[in-house]
Parts: sequence; C-alpha cells; structure tokens
Amino acid sequence: MSRLANKTVLVTGATSGIGAEVARVCAEEGAKVAVAGRNHHRGEAIAAELGPQAMFVPLDVSRESSWQAAFGQLKQDFGDVDVLVNNAGIMTPGGVADTSVATFQQTMMTNAGGVFLGCQYAIAHMVSRGARGSIINVLSTTAVKTSAWTLAYGASKAASLSIAKSVALHCAESGYDIRCNAVLPGVVMTPMVEGVVSAAPDREAALAQLATQHPIGRMLEAREVARAVVYFASDESSGVTGTHFAVDGGMTAA
Repeated sequence: MSRLANKTVLVTGATSGIGAEVARVCAEEGAKVAVAGRNHHRGEAIAAELGPQAMFVPLDVSRESSWQAAFGQLKQDFGDVDVLVNNAGIMTPGGVADTSVATFQQTMMTNAGGVFLGCQYAIAHMVSRGARGSIINVLSTTAVKTSAWTLAYGASKAASLSIAKSVALHCAESGYDIRCNAVLPGVVMTPMVEGVVSAAPDREAALAQLATQHPIGRMLEAREVARAVVYFASDESSGVTGTHFAVDGGMTAA
C-alpha cells in the first residue's frame, strides 16, 4: 500500500502506545517516518523495526530548543517534513481539589504547549519549502467530554483542539497549502492508561469500567486510531482542515 508514498512523517511520542502504532502504519503506507520521543532506547528500537525508511529523533515537545534541534537534524539527515503528527502527551489523574499547580502547568506545557510548538515549527518549515503539508493532533475524547478526574488532562486536550482550529484558519487565510486536523481517541490500552489502571485498587474492575465508557463495549486499538491519522496525512483528505474525527466507539455520541 502507498497512500503516503513520497511523504516524510514526523510522529511525536512515537516510542510507545498510539504514537508507535501510528509510526508503523505510516511506514506500511509508504512514508519515511521520523520516530520522535524522549526514550532513546525504545525510539531506536522502533526505528530499527521499521527499517531504512525510519530514523529516531530525540525530542522533548515541551522545550523549544528541542524542536529546533529536531528539525535541524531532520533537514540534515532525513529530509523535509510533509506531515507532523502531534501525539506526545502525559496524564496525571486528578480533580480540582487534588491537582497541584505544578502538575497542571506540566500537563498544559507538554500536551498543549507541545502541540503549539510543533505546529509553529512545522508551519515555518513547510512554508520555507513552498510545499503543502498536513498537521494532525492526536488528542483525546476529553477534549470535548471530560470528567472530574481528568481536569488538567482534559483542559490540555481542549486547548489543543482549539489550537488545531486556529492553526487551520491561519494557514488557510495566509494562503498556505497546509492543513491541520485532530483525531480524538477513546480509551486505548497504552502505557499511560496502564499506569492509571494499575494505580486503581482493583485493576480488572478499572479496566472493565473504562471499557464500558464505549457504547461498542470494548477498548479501542491503537491501529484503529492510526488509520484515522493516515487519512488526514494522505491526499485523500486534501479538502479537510480545521476539524476533528473521534475514534471512540461511540463515547462522545452517548
């Protein structure tokens, strides 16, 4: 398959979970893939798994200097970026009474700040080439339907959804052939989710409760999310910008 042939895709948070699966599916669809993240060991392993069309790029999305270094390395060693997938994120469960200022600030700067910086650097890179491009923010259903215990996380994802719309309008109004959209996954069994359920008094009960949030009655798979990302990354969605697509088993419809 070659829906992403001749495209170079940068995936943040690609060393595990949804990001790793997005990297795999993009490679299967013919793209060159930059596997970006903070964990060198896992990142190098995934890039090696994908073969010569992939490379690992160290990236802390919350630091502007790290974005500068990443794009510099890509331009020198890998080529121009056609697609950015802003996937990196962190989560610390908590409500308004037990979320510290430090946790709130770290969550917002990583999840929303990382999306902002990614969009800013990707647009500058794409415009300098005079090329078309696509930016996809992989967020969460909490962007539109949060809960008491996802205060900081939900706020950061809602902010990132707003950023996607603002970026899409900016590019359209500026005459740039750059699109920006978002994918909102439901609950997928990732290391981040595993950390949440493992902290619960009864892990199996917590898993069952999470699954019941989806009207289809099961957890989502990372590959299901990755397929939606591929659609936004490909030319199939050439007229689509400033919108979002929920891969949530009906969660936001209920």
